Amino acid sequence: MNKSMSEPEVTLKNLLHSNILVCAPDTPISEAAKRMIDERCSSILIEDEGLIIGIWTEQDALAVNLSDGEKFLVPISQLMSSPVKTIDIDTRIGAAALHFRNEKIRHLVVIDQDGERRGIVSQSDIVIHQGLAYYLTLRQVKSVFNQTFFRFPGDASVREVIGEMQHKRLNAVVIECPNNVYGILTERDVVRLISAKIPVATARELASFPLITVAASCSLYQARKQFIEHKIRHLGVTDDKGQLIGLLAFSDILANIESEYVRQLQEALNERDEILAISNRHLRLAATAFESAFEAIMVTNADNIIESVNPAFTIMTGFSAHEVIGKKPSLLSSGRHDSQFYQALHQCLATSGRWQGEVWNQRRNGEIFVEWLTINVVKNRTGTIDNYVAVFSDITNRKAAEERMRFLAQHDALTSLPNRALLTDRLVRAIAHAERNSKKLAVIFLDLDDFKKVNDSLGHNAGDQMLQIVAQRLTICVRAEDTVARLGGDEFIVLLEDVGSEENVRMVAEKITYSLAQPMTVEGHAMQISTSVGISLYPDHGTHPAQLIKNADTAMYKAKADGCNKFHFFDLPQET
Repeated sequence: MNKSMSEPEVTLKNLLHSNILVCAPDTPISEAAKRMIDERCSSILIEDEGLIIGIWTEQDALAVNLSDGEKFLVPISQLMSSPVKTIDIDTRIGAAALHFRNEKIRHLVVIDQDGERRGIVSQSDIVIHQGLAYYLTLRQVKSVFNQTFFRFPGDASVREVIGEMQHKRLNAVVIECPNNVYGILTERDVVRLISAKIPVATARELASFPLITVAASCSLYQARKQFIEHKIRHLGVTDDKGQLIGLLAFSDILANIESEYVRQLQEALNERDEILAISNRHLRLAATAFESAFEAIMVTNADNIIESVNPAFTIMTGFSAHEVIGKKPSLLSSGRHDSQFYQALHQCLATSGRWQGEVWNQRRNGEIFVEWLTINVVKNRTGTIDNYVAVFSDITNRKAAEERMRFLAQHDALTSLPNRALLTDRLVRAIAHAERNSKKLAVIFLDLDDFKKVNDSLGHNAGDQMLQIVAQRLTICVRAEDTVARLGGDEFIVLLEDVGSEENVRMVAEKITYSLAQPMTVEGHAMQISTSVGISLYPDHGTHPAQLIKNADTAMYKAKADGCNKFHFFDLPQET
């Protein structure tokens, strides 16, 4: 066991900052920002007649309109966040780390038992003082860093870059300059700009250079040392060839080390028969892990009756400890799993002593969520089961994000229509079906006439809105089993299966041109647009997806040459 495990338990009393940076509500935002820069603080509290009424942080700085010099003089009370979150001074730092994560904030005002303000603590303070040097040496940077990072050219406008940071909730972006020179633009740089009250045009002028980097193969302990030595909160991450592959934030360390606590807890429970021989250091670690782990933990007896749960369980499910102790875990059941699912789960526990997988459960308020659940069997020396230990985390948001990514891989982000990849897949299947059943199908290629004028006159937002309306109208014009896809720009394709005759296709084309020609309201403007339509038929005009699309495209250009709102079938080349 390492030295850090035997050190006295640390509470917020040991690491809070007693010198709190405060200002009055009418303080100009630029003055407040200057004080934060001078004091190297990431937040400032707003105090009115002895009461803290709000807080303004580096993250809030992204909301300031930097293109308007008068905004630098706005009273800070107009931009502050309120109310200010507080935490008890006797809170253990492990529990404080959990509180930071659940509240999704970076600063907490520390109060004593009488509610008196004693100081302030930040998320960074937790990482520095949590006493996890042992764990940090065992984990490499590549296990936690964010590979999805954003980079901008040095000549990009500050307004554009900060707008993207605010929109995507980024606290840092990479700035690229010639000759592979990298810098970083963070929320603190935005505060520095506000404090100077001097408009800056390009990202290069505001960014900090150079970007300090760390190899992906380095340990988190080495990374933390870099953070502390350079007094920074972001590091670039490089591969074995020195190429930049991501960013590591100081907060990433905090977000990824708590699993070690849970592992130690399970080891302690598995050695329950030797509990008297375990040192006080282990017991203290187990208690800390149980109370402050980010994952929910539930311990049942051999009869599957709940004996204990940790605070994360209450936060995740909404059930307090006294509401579940003495009951069975089935009170969380969502009803989405049948009896065979649970029979297989218990059979796995009986044979291997462990089960792991996704489970849909229900919170106290009835909300359904998906969790990643691991159950371990704890046996005594005779081999009899004493306990079951269940550790689970809420992966609902991650599942939703994965589903969204899968959707966007095959769909257009603007209209949610199938994209070229999904269209091609469906066209391949439709051709195979038509060939087996001696059926016809049609590929209709559409291009909006003079669409560029909409973007040029009303802007891209208006153009996007028009494309969404076109997508809706096209979908209404066809059957549910047909496919409407967007290739990109103002080009759409409609796939009609089992069309019967050419006349049926003609009727659909007329329906489409008529529907799209009807007036539409775009950003308050009444507008009309026409479309040119080209049509190819299987097997008359081709037997492969690319051939059918190309021929429909050719026919579309012939229709465009005939005038607005026209459609044209592909003409086979004349034999000579």
